[in-house]
Amino acid sequence: MQIGRVSEVWMYPVKSMAGHTVDTVQLDELGVIGDRSWSMLESNGDVAWGKRFPKLMNLEARYVSERPQTRMFAEHVPPVSVRFPDGSEVGSDGLIDSQVSAYVGESLSLSALQPPENREHYRWAQPLDEEAIMKILGIAPGEALPDLSEYPEELILLLAECFAPPGTYNDMAPIHLLTTASLAHMSELSGESFDSRRFRPNFLVDTNEDISGLAEFSWIGRRLRIGGAELEVAAKTIRCSMPARPQLPFDLEANPKIAKALYEETNRFMGAYLSIVKPGAVSAGDEVVLLP
Repeated sequence: MQIGRVSEVWMYPVKSMAGHTVDTVQLDELGVIGDRSWSMLESNGDVAWGKRFPKLMNLEARYVSERPQTRMFAEHVPPVSVRFPDGSEVGSDGLIDSQVSAYVGESLSLSALQPPENREHYRWAQPLDEEAIMKILGIAPGEALPDLSEYPEELILLLAECFAPPGTYNDMAPIHLLTTASLAHMSELSGESFDSRRFRPNFLVDTNEDISGLAEFSWIGRRLRIGGAELEVAAKTIRCSMPARPQLPFDLEANPKIAKALYEETNRFMGAYLSIVKPGAVSAGDEVVLLP
């Protein structure tokens, strides 16, 4: 059953920095090739999340020339350029560490993806406990943790050890999908503008007119055919405080009412995480088909 079309395909060359739309991407078994191939790291080796360093979301990253067409690691990852709010730019082969650190206010360094077998690269300096998880998710003292029971136990255990699935700088899953139905639903409930760019999807799906509400939640456990790829809707996407933060490249101001609405209406979920069943190319305009 055709349920909509891909209206936007997004590429984020550097984790937590602003990305840009592209016409087509290629999916392999780990996700979108070229997506989040770089990340800033803290001095202890932990990933520098936008959750902890929200000013990273004010920086915009692009590949200097061609983005990778196959998954690459370490010195083989193509260089990127980072643009600051004042219009200045610095390349990954330049003084990016010092300039980003000065802007953010803490010592950070840029790292390319490392091979998945280099598990040590992806390990937290200290395994996460409940207090650390609450800080990452932006949960205030006294608030309850969101329900994580739908996530596989092995994934939760992995992410308590590693800041990303090894071989990626993804948060939890290869693909994040968001629908116009969910955005319209939350905008109507909250009275706030739920702009898709706040949620950093890989794919924004313009759903058919007869689809409403938090549509992707009802597809969990089902498979989608999008372009040349087949994907399984694995789980709801858990949200932290990032969508409520300012994002200067898109002229998005801070809006704590976004986070409040997510907490009250969805228990902090919005969009869906997808796993990859069959790799392939996905383009803007591709039909999205919900398989039997």
